[in-house]
Amino acid sequence: MTYPQAIAYLYGLQRYGVKLDLENIQRLLGAVGDPHRRFPSILIGGTNGKGSTAAFLASILKTAGYRVGLYTSPHLLEFTERIQVDGQAIAEADVVALTNELRHVIAEFFPTPYTLHPASGTPKPPTPPLQKGGTGGFRHAPGAASSAPTHPTFFEVATALAFMHFVRSKVDYAVVEVGMGGRFDATNVIDAQVAVITNIALEHEEYLGKTLGAIAAEKAGIVKEGTRVVTAVDAPEALAVITDACRKRGATLFDVRNSYDWRVHRSDLSGQRFSLGEKGQPTETFDIPLLGRHQVINAVAALAAARLLRTAGAVISEGSIREGLRQAQWPGRLQIFPGRPLVILDGAHNPAGAIALRAFLEEQGFAGRLTLVFGVLQDKNWIAMLQELGPLAKRVILTRPESERAADPRRLPEAERFCPKIEILEDVAEAIALAKTVTDPEDAVVVTGSLFVVSAALRALEVQGRQT
Repeated sequence: MTYPQAIAYLYGLQRYGVKLDLENIQRLLGAVGDPHRRFPSILIGGTNGKGSTAAFLASILKTAGYRVGLYTSPHLLEFTERIQVDGQAIAEADVVALTNELRHVIAEFFPTPYTLHPASGTPKPPTPPLQKGGTGGFRHAPGAASSAPTHPTFFEVATALAFMHFVRSKVDYAVVEVGMGGRFDATNVIDAQVAVITNIALEHEEYLGKTLGAIAAEKAGIVKEGTRVVTAVDAPEALAVITDACRKRGATLFDVRNSYDWRVHRSDLSGQRFSLGEKGQPTETFDIPLLGRHQVINAVAALAAARLLRTAGAVISEGSIREGLRQAQWPGRLQIFPGRPLVILDGAHNPAGAIALRAFLEEQGFAGRLTLVFGVLQDKNWIAMLQELGPLAKRVILTRPESERAADPRRLPEAERFCPKIEILEDVAEAIALAKTVTDPEDAVVVTGSLFVVSAALRALEVQGRQT
């Protein structure tokens, strides 16, 4: 099996869609020796900000001298980005070896084995007896038991692959980001020393529920008996659910908003500086390179998690926390490409993300001084997103993300309600090239709506940079 064949096999598993159930992942991990039980871990859930918080915490642990695994999703450019050890993406050769191993395990332990065409490497899956879900994928009802296991999904296999890699890399800690929800997410098989819930907003309602309380109940599923929990949730309805879950499970809840005071002293295009202290105590100063005030709360959540890990025996100095925060990187989230005009990439993909992006653009003086390149997936609340971002733009260029789930930009008729001037260019690279041409040099081009659009934009900007 070559690396392209391994990736074709893994992506082919997307045919099996989204399945919120722990039965398959437990069976799959059991067949390879339960790797998730062989390293201490931290599990990070929430709606937005969980990836950034994971990146902050992994950087803190690495700075403290630990060997750290980091598992996040989705990736921007390459599958290997999802699985990192000490900031280094998993090698392609390791992806091949682990995928091949898992493929044989799946063939032995699961029905309808997924085969690889010997000549082309093209995945040839059987049609699984699954129910079509609300996003056009397939899913089982959450928690539904079955007499025989169904075929593992892409995310289940990727999660098993990550845990196997962490064991073989001999990590001291693994920082793991929840994929979707929490209670039945494949990552929730781990017994985390600390669980973090960053925030709660409406997302994936067809899977998680249509109210903040219902979604919070799914997110709170990562709270285990007697564990330590950090939360930055501010919605009262959601916080009440998380608090109740911790009480019922005997978990210790650390609410950063009630426990800390912090103040942002500088927030610009070079990074941010903030001071923080426990309520009524002296403050310390911290610097982070990630942009947008919403990243400060993510940094605070990671800081709180690191301090809780100390109570479980980790050796993490305050200096390591400070330096780890300062060195953290998380590409594709308010990522700046200098030039005239400036290009800003942000993976905001829901209304909460659009609100945070709008706050940043307004604070930095870009309101009314930008061209918005916007592409969204069809199951997202694009109306609410454009309602936030459209009024800030001189013009909006609607484009199509590189995904089968992409919304057709020609079928976003209500966009004109929020945007002064609409143009459509389905190709992302062409949309960015036009945006840079029509935007005044002192203004900015903002690319957002989906990580798929950001990924395509990164590739296009790299090509355009080589051509200039």
